[in-house]
Parts: sequence; C-alpha cells; structure tokens
Amino acid sequence: MNVVIDSDILIYFLKGQQEIVDKLSAHPIENIFTTRINVTELLYGAFNSAKVAQNMAKISAFLANFHILEFDEKASMTFAQEKARLKKNGDLIADMDLMIASITVANGFALVSNNLKHFDRISGLAVERWLEK
Repeated sequence: MNVVIDSDILIYFLKGQQEIVDKLSAHPIENIFTTRINVTELLYGAFNSAKVAQNMAKISAFLANFHILEFDEKASMTFAQEKARLKKNGDLIADMDLMIASITVANGFALVSNNLKHFDRISGLAVERWLEK
C-alpha cells in the first residue's frame, strides 16, 4: 500500500526514533511518499534551528529517497470541498494539514501520522499510526 509520511513521522525518523526507523525501513521505498507541504514544514524547522546548515544537509539527503507529491488540481479541488465542509461544521483545521490530507486523498493513499486530532476529521482519509504515544 502506498503511504504518505507526515512531518511528525519524518521528524521522528530524522531523530532516530527506533520504532519509526524500523517501520519505514521495512516499507518498500517505491510505496513511500511525502508532500511538498511536508517538505516545507521540514525546511522551516531547519531554518528555525540553531544548526541550519547541518539540518538542511540532513533533510536534503533524507528526502532524496522519497517521492514528493505536489498540490495539483485534484488536490486543490479536494481541499476546497473539504474546507467548505469543515467550515460548515465549525470544525476547521490548519490549512497546511488540510493540504497534506487533500494531496493524500486525491492520490488514494493512506497518511502515516500521529496527528489524529486533525486528520480524523477529513472525509475519505485513511490514517495509519505507526507510533504509540
């Protein structure tokens, strides 16, 4: 099954969290994706850190192994429909999280994240939790 790896899981991997390292390593590389939005979040974290150059190099090397999904027309339509539905229900989530979810849904993949609080609200989004907190 194709999975999109969310920023929290990417960060756990970069920090060497063994359970995540094991699960990601066991998953076929051709089935592992992330989104341009997740890349943006990682880059922001690097630029906001005390070790910018070191973290940028680490992220760049790490992301070379991933297929990166873009926010395309289908994801844009999914985003607009889902945001309207969430707003009507008074249940909005952060736009970046909704963009990640929309890209994932538009591609028919599952999202690997521990951020269930937001992602459980998204219609049609399959969420896998790889880490018990």
